[in-house]
Amino acid sequence: MKHFMNIDFQKIFSDYFEQISTLIPNIITGILILIIAIALGKIVFKIIVKITQRKWQDNIISNFLAQVIKWTFYLFGVIMALSVVGFTGLASTIFAGAGVSAIVFGFAFKDIGENFLAGIILALKRPFEVGDIIEIQGDKGTVKDLDLRTTHLRSAEGKDIYIPNSSIIKNTLINYTKDGFLRITFMIGIAPECDIDVTRKLILNYLKTNNNILKTPTYSVIVQELGEYTTNIQVLFWIDILTNKKLPDNYLGHNIRSKAITDIKKILDENHIEMPSQVLEHKMYRENSFKITKEL
Repeated sequence: MKHFMNIDFQKIFSDYFEQISTLIPNIITGILILIIAIALGKIVFKIIVKITQRKWQDNIISNFLAQVIKWTFYLFGVIMALSVVGFTGLASTIFAGAGVSAIVFGFAFKDIGENFLAGIILALKRPFEVGDIIEIQGDKGTVKDLDLRTTHLRSAEGKDIYIPNSSIIKNTLINYTKDGFLRITFMIGIAPECDIDVTRKLILNYLKTNNNILKTPTYSVIVQELGEYTTNIQVLFWIDILTNKKLPDNYLGHNIRSKAITDIKKILDENHIEMPSQVLEHKMYRENSFKITKEL
């Protein structure tokens, strides 16, 4: 108890605050270095994106390269700040333990690591560009951006969809705008008594005069099958989706398809080509009547 009373708390606190006061300039310098590194990282990021996009005309690879350089600035800023404050050993440990940390974090954040590696693969060699319309596991939309973890799609309904990059690598991807050609098809059912050749000529003449329909690859009108109530005719034609992919109304040619169906229906009506409804025959059967006698 007497030994406890002999402890000079005032000297202990005085030495403690004296040590802190000597570190304050280093701490302030470290913070300034970190702020400068972050600011430089963001500035370099914008400059590289601007230069690479103008030179390569490739948004994905330019964004990827700029992000790598930006985070490199951030890492060196943290290490330099730690060194200035006096944690040189900690800064060295960051490099020395990078391999072990990579293994530990690899197991702890397996999904994040997969998406990161998938993002690198997609940035270097990918099946789509920014602005392409793609579909992955039922999610369909226009590619807006690709970062190291996710791919950003905007659907026709205005929904923002963020797909993990690993899902793109592992699953089947449909690119509707890779070469710009998209085939549109729909079926028309005409009455069996209508002339098939006349019907085909009317439709072919329309497809020939429609400027939104490509002449190469060629369009076609095929008799698909003879149904019970109709003769089914399939209409096939190609459009250039690259001229319409940025317009919501023309998303994947839906507007062009809708107009073609409407126009062809009008042409067939004007030429008395009927499209009958399904006819059902109902038969009524009279049941035999029985006289029931009750015995009283």
